[in-house]
Amino acid sequence: MDMDIYDIIDNIYKLDETVPVLKAVPFGLQHILAMFVANIAPILKVGGASGLSDKNIASLIQSAMLIAGIGTLIQLFPIFRKIGSGLPIVMGISFTFVSVLCFIGAKYGYGTIMGAVLVGGIIEGTLGL
Repeated sequence: MDMDIYDIIDNIYKLDETVPVLKAVPFGLQHILAMFVANIAPILKVGGASGLSDKNIASLIQSAMLIAGIGTLIQLFPIFRKIGSGLPIVMGISFTFVSVLCFIGAKYGYGTIMGAVLVGGIIEGTLGL
């Protein structure tokens, strides 16, 4: 009896097929909740280390969620077929620089963080192009 592994496993979806709505909705909600926490946690850490008020931290969270949504839409629906992948990639905040930004924020303040992020973003964007 010659059986393939794919005959044994009943996958939720297969290549080039759509996932049924009743199964897609819980997976989508799980993904949104995981992304939501990953976008908020770095802001809470850096904002707390920098001594920001709750109002400023709330404003940063709102801004981050808005920009993450715009970035995700650009990934999903490419601009001029050059900017964006056309794939459902969720964009968000990176934990890469949290420790450095906590140090800078505690020592020099939040304004210095914003200056460093702007300069670093310009350099990274230029090198990326």
